[in-house]
Amino acid sequence: NKKSHAEVASPLCVGADAFSSGAAGVPPSLCVVPGTLVNANTLEDFKDWDKAALLRQVAGTIWEDVCSGRALAEPHRLSRFLLLTFADLKTHRFYYWFAFPAFAITPPFRAKAPTPLPAVLDPAQVDALRAGYAHLAASPPADGAEPHAGAPAFFAVRLSASGGTGASLQVEEVGQLSKWAEWEEDGPAGQQAWLALCDPVPTHAGWPMRNLLVAAAAAVRRRDAAATGERAFRVLCFREPPQGAATLTAGATSALYEVTLSLDAAGGDAAPAAVGWEKNTSGRAGGRMMDLSSQMDPVAIATSSVELNIQLMRWRLMPALQPQLVASQRCLLLGAGTLGCAVARCLLGWGVKVITFVDSGTVSYSNPVRQSLFTHEECIGGQTAKAPAAAAALRRIFPGVQARGVVMGIPMPGHHVGRDELDGVHADAAALEELIASHDAVFLLTDTRESRWLPTLLATVLRKPTFTTALGFDTFLVMRHGLPPAVEGFPPATDGTSVDGGPGRRRRLGCYFCNDVVAPANSMTRRTLDQQCTVSRPGLSMVASALTVELLVTLLHHPRGPDADADVPAEARPEAQPSDGESALGVVPHQIRGALAFFRHDCMVGHAFDKCTACSDTVTHAYRARGFDFLLEAFNGGAFLEELTGLAQMHREAEAALEGLDLFDDPVEEGEEGF
Repeated sequence: NKKSHAEVASPLCVGADAFSSGAAGVPPSLCVVPGTLVNANTLEDFKDWDKAALLRQVAGTIWEDVCSGRALAEPHRLSRFLLLTFADLKTHRFYYWFAFPAFAITPPFRAKAPTPLPAVLDPAQVDALRAGYAHLAASPPADGAEPHAGAPAFFAVRLSASGGTGASLQVEEVGQLSKWAEWEEDGPAGQQAWLALCDPVPTHAGWPMRNLLVAAAAAVRRRDAAATGERAFRVLCFREPPQGAATLTAGATSALYEVTLSLDAAGGDAAPAAVGWEKNTSGRAGGRMMDLSSQMDPVAIATSSVELNIQLMRWRLMPALQPQLVASQRCLLLGAGTLGCAVARCLLGWGVKVITFVDSGTVSYSNPVRQSLFTHEECIGGQTAKAPAAAAALRRIFPGVQARGVVMGIPMPGHHVGRDELDGVHADAAALEELIASHDAVFLLTDTRESRWLPTLLATVLRKPTFTTALGFDTFLVMRHGLPPAVEGFPPATDGTSVDGGPGRRRRLGCYFCNDVVAPANSMTRRTLDQQCTVSRPGLSMVASALTVELLVTLLHHPRGPDADADVPAEARPEAQPSDGESALGVVPHQIRGALAFFRHDCMVGHAFDKCTACSDTVTHAYRARGFDFLLEAFNGGAFLEELTGLAQMHREAEAALEGLDLFDDPVEEGEEGF
């Protein structure tokens, strides 16, 4: 409405399926028109874009189709549209501006007052017209034309006069637009050929009529190059509903127009001038803006914003990045202290939405300054459990995360289990195994060496990717545990040449305990104050935690995933061992050892030890065979694991060898026997 600029429903719908090729599934009652989407990267680009040049470009494409005759064979080409957009994905404001190029020829079109269709055709012929159009929509395209879904936006109608009066016109055929020129020029006396379009405007002739008339005039010029002067065309603005459907918008009546235009205006080499940028709600030429922020759930906004930051890395810098692969990981964090808090925050940054904390401690006054998920208020009283508090903090930071805190101790070797503790320890071991089985990645972030033993064993049995992070004063260790073979039945690798029972196969990477020659023992008794607290440089935990998470993400992008071998320089790789592939994010080390004193990181490799007390086949087979009874012996028996794995025998053999070793090469002088 030019006076009030009232909003009306747009007859053009650009849905999510508009970007799929072929427009499959479009019902025959709808017309499919091609469009061009131009998306600006910034709001400034959206405002400063040369709109006139864009319109000329699309209008030029329509003109090429008109001149070549393709517009009559494939008439949807006459209704091309243009859409300029900018999406502010942070504020959820979407800017858009539609253009529907229409030719503005000189001299302009001249049209007589329209005649309502019921005044031209009787009801029976109107029904015949509707039936003919419905049949046309279901018919195959004209010869040589590309298949096109939906109803034709433009078509032709052939009529015959009976008795010489307009009221007795008979609808003879409803056909493709390409038949119009034949019917118009070669028809018998008394025959009429109408141009027709599905008019999107209910009360006035829609702009698509302009392009249709130019295409018809060009067709006349192609058939008769000498044709000049003015020519009158009958054009039907078809606004009838599909058969069986309700009437259209109130007042939407099909009408017949008689339009006169100059054939010379459609005969030049250059495209006529075009108009078509739509006006905004203020009645001025300009784009529109839709603000969806107030209509969206804040949680949904937060989720899309987090995903946007990650997707930008893939769109702009790393096309091989797989954000959904990372976000789908279910991560189990054993320890909700300094390392657990830092690892959880980094996982959130990568979009991970399932994070579970396991910890038996409570928040103390020294925690908040180093452990980023806790506050001073949670220290008061000393009764706030760390795991649930950390999970609650994650949900406050990002409501879309599924964070859970489990208050539970981890049974440990060297920590004697009494009769009254037996049921509780059994339940904790079973719960820990269930937690590890239900997650995709396990992070060992506890304070003591022995607390990492049972999770390492269980993760090895269940083949779960496991990551250990350990801190010194100014040094740290970040490592991933090697996975056992996926196929059962391979013997342990004892000769250092095989990991899974076959010559030439890669050696399995070791776990946190594979470099030890003693079993884990109780390290928590008689600890001094400095041993009870985290005594490390404050920035160390953040550096190590970040590297731990990045190691997981890099590993996920390797072709072999968690089974990937450690990346080593080509000169250090055995000749018989080919490359294991590459991760899109870079090298995939086994261990990262860092020292802040030198601001240095070193990547190292440590292979599986056949006498390892946590991941060796001897230990995993014993656990599978005996279950909790085996664990109980490990918890209570000081030398049990060393005897089981052969470490004790190795110690005895080493001691025996030392006893027979002569440490003095010089002969004993007289009088020195008592020295």
